[in-house]
Amino acid sequence: MPIPIMFPIEVTSRELDARLLMAAHCAAPERSVFLGQDRGVYRLARRWRGGIYVGKQVLVGGMKPNLAKYRVLKGRGYRVLFLAEEEPVFGEEGELDREQFLQMFHPNWLDGDDVVCAWGDFSAEVFRSVAGPDAPAIHVTGHPRFDIIKPELACLYETETLAIRQRFGKFILLNTKFALASNLPAFLSVKNAFTGQNEKGDTAEYWLNFHCYHARLQTAYIELANRLRKEFPDHHIVLRPHPGEDPACYNAVLGGIKNLSVLTEGSVLPWLAAADVLVHTGCTTGLEACHLTPRIIQYAPDVGYVFEQHLPSLVGAVCKTLDEVVQEIRGGTRAVVEPEAERRISRIIANFSPQVMSSERIGALVAAAAAKITTTVMRGRLAELEHLARSLVQPRNQRRRKAGGVPKKFELFDRDAITAKLRVLEQLVNKKLHCRFISRYLVEISAA
Repeated sequence: MPIPIMFPIEVTSRELDARLLMAAHCAAPERSVFLGQDRGVYRLARRWRGGIYVGKQVLVGGMKPNLAKYRVLKGRGYRVLFLAEEEPVFGEEGELDREQFLQMFHPNWLDGDDVVCAWGDFSAEVFRSVAGPDAPAIHVTGHPRFDIIKPELACLYETETLAIRQRFGKFILLNTKFALASNLPAFLSVKNAFTGQNEKGDTAEYWLNFHCYHARLQTAYIELANRLRKEFPDHHIVLRPHPGEDPACYNAVLGGIKNLSVLTEGSVLPWLAAADVLVHTGCTTGLEACHLTPRIIQYAPDVGYVFEQHLPSLVGAVCKTLDEVVQEIRGGTRAVVEPEAERRISRIIANFSPQVMSSERIGALVAAAAAKITTTVMRGRLAELEHLARSLVQPRNQRRRKAGGVPKKFELFDRDAITAKLRVLEQLVNKKLHCRFISRYLVEISAA
């Protein structure tokens, strides 16, 4: 029986394409990748004894990490490859807060037979500096989401890019990230994970200021959208909220305005490839756009500094006022990553460098971990497993969406789109890939 490799997905638009690329590298005759909604993948994982889990969802960080799910999988003989989704969130190396970094993840949470996939040399050094004698091995892998921005992989979303261009023509993309202002449940979950339920004093005031700061930024971006649609009537303005934001906050103000759309469709990558200009908040999207969007602008209005990411400011222009944004769009030049900027970013994100492919490194680590698994046993028959997969409950964020709550983070898999992307990936990895849709939320990928 093939060894199961579990690839959980929390936010489809952010993670699906990168997971497909990883799956293409990890799948083999002796290994099958199960890729799907994170809670469903965890439920399936419990049906096996002996397997590999790649991701971060079985670990809930913060001051008091919850390792219950992790311990269940370890009891079932799993090896865990920890891979963060938002590791370099604290900016440039000199300004990184090591203690807050380790609140998100600490290597001593894992057992010695597991693996830590660090995004870059800096995070690897932080983890190694605190790792105990029984801590897992720490490898610098980068993250596959920065593989798929490279020019040789643009064919993955070429069809989607063309469809967007045909739909909107020339457009300016505004990419926002204000979930902690527009989504109260998200704000509370992050706050509680790092500070506990009843924090007082300076810590509580920090989170109050954090919320207010993002609320002011959100207002500034709404003002920017309105200014740009008047200054550039020959362009469409597309405001794309972060998957954790509630689009209703934008639609309530901007809905119905000519030449302006609020959209959350699909992966951001084809939107970046199709846009004439990207204006972003200082998030990692600014880095992902470096090979995709001709013009990149970080709009950073002075609304009271609390927390910023500085790494994306190394790519493209940084504007402080609405007038500066307008002037930059009218007269700016194509975004270029200078050699020194690439060196500094690559220390935080290893595969920002063209020479490093994260998916290949992770594929090699999965193969090495699989070689140490001597027994794989599934509880029940295959038919029972498929029945379980088909009966999985709808992801909770989908249910909230229908109820008028927080926005969806997990969308149903599009069979045609996934199949088409796997056909492209077959050529890149030089192996025949098989795809079996077990349910609306789960797909198995294997290789001949």
